Amino acid sequence: MIYKWRSGARAPVSAQVAGEVCEQMSANGELTPKALVDASRPEDAPLHKAFEWDDAKAAEAYRETQAAYIIRSIEVEREDMPEPVRAFYTAPSMSAQPYQYYSVDAILRDSNGRDALLDAARRELEAFTRKYRQLTELADVIAAAEKLLNAA
Repeated sequence: MIYKWRSGARAPVSAQVAGEVCEQMSANGELTPKALVDASRPEDAPLHKAFEWDDAKAAEAYRETQAAYIIRSIEVEREDMPEPVRAFYTAPSMSAQPYQYYSVDAILRDSNGRDALLDAARRELEAFTRKYRQLTELADVIAAAEKLLNAA
């Protein structure tokens, strides 16, 4: 099996090594995030360098992950939409900081921001089609998604 990182993924270890470690753990029925961390604790473990072992740095990074989760989880009710929509998105083209969030209205008012949001939607749709292509129950959805992606 040949493993590679998903587009945009960053890790200081090769995807092949990570995939092989995960595959072995999965085959043994042991692949959970906690088990992967535990298996990577020894300094000579193949994935040791993929984790932050300084507890102060790791704690701060975890709080930032929690903050990002909060930002991504906020929805807004809009009169022009039948259901609530996500309130904040990242728009790299609008900021020098990679994870700067903006309201959806601010992004839609900025042509570069709108293009970036549309590109993100396309990448997510591509990921969806790759992930669920094998499910025959979604064949019509996958076909429609691929038609839309090919038209763009």
